[in-house]
Amino acid sequence: MNSSLPHTVLSTVSPYSLAFKSQKLPLSTKVSGPVSFPSISSIPISQKPKIPLFLRHPICNQILSCGPPIFTTSVSDLQKWQQWAKNLALSVGSKFVDSDNGPDTTILCREVKWLLEDAVEDKSILSQLDSPENGKLVKLRADLDELYCLWKRRIEERRPFQYIVGCEHWRDLVLSVQEGVLIPRSEIELIVDLVSGLVLEEEGLRDGIWADLGTGSGVIAIGLARILGDGGSVIATDLSLITVLVSACNVKRVKLK
Repeated sequence: MNSSLPHTVLSTVSPYSLAFKSQKLPLSTKVSGPVSFPSISSIPISQKPKIPLFLRHPICNQILSCGPPIFTTSVSDLQKWQQWAKNLALSVGSKFVDSDNGPDTTILCREVKWLLEDAVEDKSILSQLDSPENGKLVKLRADLDELYCLWKRRIEERRPFQYIVGCEHWRDLVLSVQEGVLIPRSEIELIVDLVSGLVLEEEGLRDGIWADLGTGSGVIAIGLARILGDGGSVIATDLSLITVLVSACNVKRVKLK
């Protein structure tokens, strides 16, 4: 079988179907009815979608059939991590900006705050990080050592922040992304707005079948499906299996059928 055949997510309001074409999966796997997915356990580990940091809690049982452990650390140790991360960000100075118009220290320090918000189970604990050190325990969605590793990779390897936390904010959505999945850009809004305008001018287009070739995170397909409503359908395809798996998770999380 040709492994370059595209993998397909067929998203309609009702029913919902998911089809894959791959050497590792059956030629055609379709599920009709409520939103559903092929068994994650049947997919090779190297091709399984990663869980975004902010989703590493019990709700992911409903999304990826998994239950990652909750880690704990002390407020004091989290304070030390925060100070270390800020110092690393401040050490960058204007190097990234001068090199390729990358983030400056202000943006990087803001990212430290965002990373903490995604990492802690209870965001109210963040207000205590400026208080004197204490030994109160904090629940984390990632081990503290992983947070050190993630931020080090952000600074030293210039890894995109979206890949660090595993998600990107787009309009009112938070979409999963990872290496191999294109990070949604603001320009994508122009495409979705263009379709919205066309549908308003010609209502018949709302009942049509639309295609998103090279769907990536599924952002365009999701945007189109929300515009079309009950009548239309969207076919999203990609050559990458991991991309389709990530986009399928995004489709499910925004409760499209």
